[in-house]
Amino acid sequence: MRGRMLHTKSKSSGSQKVGLQAQDYGFPAEGEVIRSISRGVLGIYLLDHVDGLPKEGRGSVKTRFETKLVEMDLRGEEAVEVSLGSKDGSVRKEKFDFVVGGDGAYSRVRREMMRGSKARFNYKQSYAPHAYLELAVPAGPNSTFSISPNHLHIWPRGEFMLIALPNQDKSFTLTLFAHQSTFDELDSKLRSLSSDAVNPVVDLFRTEFPDALELMGEEELLKSWRENPKDGLITVECSPYHYKDKALLIGDAAHAMVPFYGQGMNCGFEDVRFLSTLLDHFSASPSPLIPSPLPYSSITPSLPSATPSGSSALETALTTYTTLRAPSLKAIQTLAANNYSEMASSVLNPFYLLRLTLDGALSSLFRLLPAPRNPVEGMGGTWESLYRMTTFRWGLAYEEVLERRRWQQRVLEAGVGVSVVGLGVAGVLGWRKWGGLFS
Repeated sequence: MRGRMLHTKSKSSGSQKVGLQAQDYGFPAEGEVIRSISRGVLGIYLLDHVDGLPKEGRGSVKTRFETKLVEMDLRGEEAVEVSLGSKDGSVRKEKFDFVVGGDGAYSRVRREMMRGSKARFNYKQSYAPHAYLELAVPAGPNSTFSISPNHLHIWPRGEFMLIALPNQDKSFTLTLFAHQSTFDELDSKLRSLSSDAVNPVVDLFRTEFPDALELMGEEELLKSWRENPKDGLITVECSPYHYKDKALLIGDAAHAMVPFYGQGMNCGFEDVRFLSTLLDHFSASPSPLIPSPLPYSSITPSLPSATPSGSSALETALTTYTTLRAPSLKAIQTLAANNYSEMASSVLNPFYLLRLTLDGALSSLFRLLPAPRNPVEGMGGTWESLYRMTTFRWGLAYEEVLERRRWQQRVLEAGVGVSVVGLGVAGVLGWRKWGGLFS
């Protein structure tokens, strides 16, 4: 997808006309586009890849289904004792050298690290006031897309918004984000709805999203509303991410975030690459895990050259992971939380559009200038929009993105200040020179 497609409401009272406004993310001709893929399809792809790996010996992977973590004992000096539960209710105990918890926002591994270790483990979870509901637009006639498949479609409505992402089968997955109280109020009205009354859900879509309702159809909308869950949006923060050389949290288990930047899964994959880089650096893995180190300019100089006395190579790698990864994870959680207001309302604000235009103009200008002496790998210039830095500049850690954005903001504010002072001085001088002629 090359950018956003905004579905804007007409300002005329009672009008159901919807305007379309495209906003590119960056330079599509240079590959600056984002990819949309079904979570289920990606899961199948990953499982297929795992199935192709050896089942025995070095590098082997064994997959177990219908098995869950019940308990984990971290108190032993060596192996971690894990209790695994099966679908039939039976529980068996096994021992592992090292446990990685990539088991989601409600992680059982994290719970066991909090409960079973003597380390001081800090944990915080918070819910956004918004919840979300998934809806669907079927493929159009002759299995075609009903709307542009090259855009993230957004219906920005301030307190709530609707977005649409294309699927490979030419359908679209829609997500309605609204305050939990809005969902509760509509559900309450539905329960007490009389046979001759206007359906409140249909009425909402007719008023706010008429073009989306036309694509979905009232029957499909109400079916999805009844059957699909209205889930909350949780943010998880914890530290440290590891316990000695026995356990580590990655992905949502360590840093669940709201989905408004579309970086949650990317960030989880980056956790894996980051961890693999450190395991290779400290020779904690019997064989190299990745072909090249992370390119982050702020990371490589920070890596210790040797394992401290009294620590294993694995523990040193995990300690370094917690220390160096935390700033990035906090930064992307901040970016994700802030992006809701941008998507739901700011995208139509004249000042936001002015900043978007200014970022684009400065980015194009700096691309024509010689590159800086020590450019970060992957940076095509010295001025990038916040979205481009976050999404397309993989050589920049998330905290570096925030630092650069704050620097840009200071530059612009200073420029505005200088312009205002300059206009003021020019006005005073002009008045002194010409004012007397009209007195």
